[in-house]
Amino acid sequence: MSDNPEKNTPTQGLPVISVTDLAKGWSGSLAIEDPTDKAHRLKQEAYEACHRRWRLNFIIFVAILGLCSVFYLCFSTLTDPKTGINDKRWATVFVSSIVTGSIGFLTGKAIS
Repeated sequence: MSDNPEKNTPTQGLPVISVTDLAKGWSGSLAIEDPTDKAHRLKQEAYEACHRRWRLNFIIFVAILGLCSVFYLCFSTLTDPKTGINDKRWATVFVSSIVTGSIGFLTGKAIS
């Protein structure tokens, strides 16, 4: 290092970038959505949300229908006087698990 302050200054200065230059470059890269594209996108999202709700309701309906049919078959097995004790035992297990699960679903708590 020398005692001369002019020799100690860098020969090249750091580039100065203003915030407005950055904002101009950044905002130029943003694409503004066309109103027709926005309307189409919103319509598509509404359709997809409706389809998801319909699919969930259909799955719940099929599950409830299946549980009701199993419950009916097990209950008819329990009430039939011609069935044996082994058939009534497995039917009792199914009926009790369906009833316990239904009560737990309705109350929101697991019953143990």
